[in-house]
Amino acid sequence: MLDALRNSVGTWFAKLLIGLLVLSFAVWGIADVFTGLGSTSVATVGDKEIPAEDFQRAYAREIDQLSRRAGQPISQEQAATFGLPAQVLGRLIAEATLDQEASKLRIGVSDEAIIKTIQETPAFQGVNGYDRNRLSQVLYNMGVNEDEFVMLQQQIAERQQLAEAVIGGITTPNAMLEAFDKYTMEERKVEYIVLPQSSLSEVPVPSAEELNAYFEENKANYRAPEYRSAALIELTADKIAKPESVTKEEIAQEYERTKNRYQSQEQRRIFQIPFQSMEEAEAAAVKLSSGETFEDLMNERDLSESDVDLGTMNKSGFLDEKIADAAFSLHEGQVSGVVEGQFSNVILFAKEVKPAAVKPQNEVDQELRTNVAQANAANEVDDLYNEIEDARAGGSTFKEIAERFSLALSQTPDFDASGKNEAGETVTLPQADVLATSVFSTDVGVENDPLEIGRTGHLWYEVSEVKPSRDRELSEVETAVVADWTAMRTADLLEEKAKALLADVQAGKSLTDIALAEDLQTNVSQPFTRNGGNPNLSGSAITAAFSGPTGTAAQVPGNNEDRILLVLTDTTAPAFMTESENVKRIDQQLSGALEGSLLNQFVAQLESAEGVKVNQALFGQLSGLDHQ
Repeated sequence: MLDALRNSVGTWFAKLLIGLLVLSFAVWGIADVFTGLGSTSVATVGDKEIPAEDFQRAYAREIDQLSRRAGQPISQEQAATFGLPAQVLGRLIAEATLDQEASKLRIGVSDEAIIKTIQETPAFQGVNGYDRNRLSQVLYNMGVNEDEFVMLQQQIAERQQLAEAVIGGITTPNAMLEAFDKYTMEERKVEYIVLPQSSLSEVPVPSAEELNAYFEENKANYRAPEYRSAALIELTADKIAKPESVTKEEIAQEYERTKNRYQSQEQRRIFQIPFQSMEEAEAAAVKLSSGETFEDLMNERDLSESDVDLGTMNKSGFLDEKIADAAFSLHEGQVSGVVEGQFSNVILFAKEVKPAAVKPQNEVDQELRTNVAQANAANEVDDLYNEIEDARAGGSTFKEIAERFSLALSQTPDFDASGKNEAGETVTLPQADVLATSVFSTDVGVENDPLEIGRTGHLWYEVSEVKPSRDRELSEVETAVVADWTAMRTADLLEEKAKALLADVQAGKSLTDIALAEDLQTNVSQPFTRNGGNPNLSGSAITAAFSGPTGTAAQVPGNNEDRILLVLTDTTAPAFMTESENVKRIDQQLSGALEGSLLNQFVAQLESAEGVKVNQALFGQLSGLDHQ
């Protein structure tokens, strides 16, 4: 409803006001005002009641809007889990609070002003201005009649006047703007060294005690997941096809039916030289008749093969029908006369001719046999599916079904929920993603609905065995544990080295001297901002660069398991210009935040003064919260 009202009012202030009303209860909440009321009102603010039907109507509209955004129906219970009931009630309470205060202050708006606002709303404009039919359509979509809409406009206009009195004229202090502008636009440069793991002289091998201690501390990381295996029966056309039973007559009929598939159209590779005028083209044709070759013409015009080659195409591939006709009238190696095309005059050369061809039946006999067998089998799949389901309903086991219908009964290897075996290798499974999820969503002894394979196939599955998750022994994962311990120890040693070098810098040693001693390279960054960053510096390095004044030194994690030792060398603060785009953007954001904060406090103070009561039982019943 409020989205539609924002569109109908069409003013920035109304948008701001309604948004802030919602925000006010997101900030202040309503949990502290829940009490019992013995009436049909869901809540009261002072003497003003919020009828249950108003809440129901507003809540239903919000659920409808949420459903449209989600692209699927949202139930009342689902909306309750999103916190929608409290948001709607909070908004209605805030609106009622402002309405009551506006009434006390005798704030009003003339009918003429309301009519003018409605008639000037962009959503109601037609070709010739205000269109009453558009108004009716919008109100119908909102589920609001015209009288209700006019009353809502009256209330919104009154709330606007009240809110304008509270937040009107607020401006962001220049000092705040300057501080935020400096924060976002300040640039810094650093000198830095990247310390790779290769800069370490040696990483020790873990002792048995160290390895065991590390393993025990991180045992959960090496825990074996649950593994399952399943029995499968696949029913697809290719599984039940019988190529050996296909007759020669069926193969011949299939060949005739699909003959076009084995035919290739005549194709030609054509070279083409265009000419700007007919006279120029005819002059070139005379040279050809005098003994010059097409290649001679190309050389005279400094044309390479790629400049003239149209590629190998069938006749329908040519855009110009006249050129196509001329091209397909040439023999291989033949040059045409002047062809007056649709867009230019050209001379053609048939570089290569590929005649039309048809594969004889004996070359595709096996393919035809397979196609016929699968087509015949596809007609049997549905009937066989029904028979298998009847057999399952009658208590037949997988083994009995496979034997009865001559289908393969296969057994999968053990795999985890991601479809991998204990070696971490992906297991080959039919319909792998769906099957793995399905197998881990059922249990041993449970009869499951079959999965679909393609458009006509089916896959039945039964969980054969469940191997529960367990803690592995160190001997099972020792290689991985050693690698992880070594990576951890390497990172620790690299950090220790970086800290020692940082201490040298802080004691007065230059990065250049450190780099020379470590056989590393000193780098100087380009200027960067907090948000702009630098591709060669990690996020931690950017943060460290903005952590202090010029001369600040730090060691931080790098981008590639390395560490960065840096010194801040330059700081450039921007000149503060109130007309800059950045300052304007900051001003807009801060002004909105200040107005929102002030209006939140105003509404909260009014609610505290007036007293807010909520009929908790009725609210729970209307919102679906009592079903949670």
